[in-house]
Amino acid sequence: MKYGLAAVLVAIVVIAAVLLTNPMSSLTPSQTSAASFLVMLTDPPTVPAGTAWLNLTYSNVTLHVVGPDGTSGWLSVNASGTVDLFKLENVSQTIASTTIPSGSAVDRIQFTIASVWAKVDGTVYPVTALSNTMVISIAKSQVNQTLSGALVDFNPTLLQIQATNSSEDVVYYYVLVPSATATIVTSLSRAQVKVGYIVELGQNDREKLVRVVESFSKNLTIVSASLSVNGNVTSLNVTLKNKGDVSFRIFGLTLQGIFNATRTWKARPLFVERIYKGTVPFRVNGSSLIPFFGINDAGMKISSLTLTPNQTATLTFSGVIELQPDVSVSKGPPIIVIPIVSDMYAIRLMDEGFQALNVTATP
Repeated sequence: MKYGLAAVLVAIVVIAAVLLTNPMSSLTPSQTSAASFLVMLTDPPTVPAGTAWLNLTYSNVTLHVVGPDGTSGWLSVNASGTVDLFKLENVSQTIASTTIPSGSAVDRIQFTIASVWAKVDGTVYPVTALSNTMVISIAKSQVNQTLSGALVDFNPTLLQIQATNSSEDVVYYYVLVPSATATIVTSLSRAQVKVGYIVELGQNDREKLVRVVESFSKNLTIVSASLSVNGNVTSLNVTLKNKGDVSFRIFGLTLQGIFNATRTWKARPLFVERIYKGTVPFRVNGSSLIPFFGINDAGMKISSLTLTPNQTATLTFSGVIELQPDVSVSKGPPIIVIPIVSDMYAIRLMDEGFQALNVTATP
């Protein structure tokens, strides 16, 4: 487990999933036989200190299957449930089980994040996911055994957004930034076919996941970035390049570090409330970035940017980063979050790759 969301570094988290490149289709029951195929989750999330549990409810699990004859389509699996991500350290838990034609390949998995709840410092909070749909590519996806599965290294980050109400009391909101890679595993037992079954993760499977991360880290990279401040206006530019041979769909970024936080009241002048140590998530809308705190914008339509092989794209934001208060618990003007000029920040590309790039906030 990692505890460091209030670090000085700025992390830009690219939620990138392999794009669905063919229209949605389905495999009929008559096409599925012979081989049992499982979907398993492993690894705990990165969370703030004081987190007791993090429950994720999933649904709509589908597999993209390429049959032995070359035909392909999406197989819907009747699977849904709730997983405590805290209990996945060094173990895997089966979340879906189905059958596929023997000799097929499963190269992508998709599932919906239906809801997320967290218990932090004794209080249960609703959590808003930066993206509620995960599409995960699978390396070396050919299946030749009668019992195999996809091991999904699901390693999301729980972001704690700190704000204050009209009485200057601290209130918290939470956003989940999903991240995942996957690999095919074959050393399974029949007991694992049961959804909910938990088993200790073997060393071979650990090594497979490490190799997958290393492979994907070469695909989607940060080419360059800049961060500048003019008064209370922040400008962020991040250029990405897809060096791989498959397309990626980018959902969002996060900006993490130390900021000045200001608030303007009608009855008193502008003042610096405090140093804001936290994370500013952004959702992608075309090539634009939109600040997203998961408070009053939970119903925001999710969009994405498709990055094809060898394509370069620049994501930009220029404006005031405002943390709007939740009207149910707080009244008053928004908190304006401003990076600190001359501070050094680290820009980090995560999800299917973990590159870093240093940048200084400039005036």
